[in-house]
Amino acid sequence: MTVTDNEINTLVKYCEAHLGDPQLWWTPDGYPDSLALCIIDSIYSTGSHYSSVVKVIERYISACSESDGARALAQSIQKSGGARQWASSITHNLKPAHTSSGAPLKAEIIKQAADLMIKFKIDTVPDLVAQVAGQLTENDVHRDWKRLPSQSSGVTYNYLLILAGLPSVKPDRMIFRFLATALGEEAELDADRAVALMTRTAQVMNVDPRALDHIAWRAASGRELGD
Repeated sequence: MTVTDNEINTLVKYCEAHLGDPQLWWTPDGYPDSLALCIIDSIYSTGSHYSSVVKVIERYISACSESDGARALAQSIQKSGGARQWASSITHNLKPAHTSSGAPLKAEIIKQAADLMIKFKIDTVPDLVAQVAGQLTENDVHRDWKRLPSQSSGVTYNYLLILAGLPSVKPDRMIFRFLATALGEEAELDADRAVALMTRTAQVMNVDPRALDHIAWRAASGRELGD
């Protein structure tokens, strides 16, 4: 995805002027010991207040384990009697994947995502890292993830990578807002360009893309940068 030097220079200057000292930026821990939690968080986080996602994670850990992999996640859904029953009894969250009539539950997407990982013989975070680290996107896992219902934008896949500790960017509406503020509302933006712009800016600033993603998200959402 082509980005211009002028865009990157503008973004670097904006970050330096508005985001504070990069040495004070921090990267969320994610879930290095649980691919199940990476999958659950990545899917439930879209269109939700994050406090609700935290509750989902806490409920899953209480009912299952904080170190589950994809197989254990799939088994917990199967033992519950399916995705809807799992959402009712384990996560207590029946939110649909989108707002249109007949939308599948996010829990159903989670089931399909776990099955996808199992298909590729990926059970743990290290398994995922080993499979995709050489090429984070445009690989078989990425392509199949984007074929899951309501996941064609790739936003949740990118967030999955972040939660697994890989240097990615989640191109959600807050990152779009941040880029539009920094570059101007006329800037040409889509998910791929957003990732390319943020990743290249992080490289120039010599910071982890996850740290830039996090601080930019907080800035765009109006949160205190140091919280």
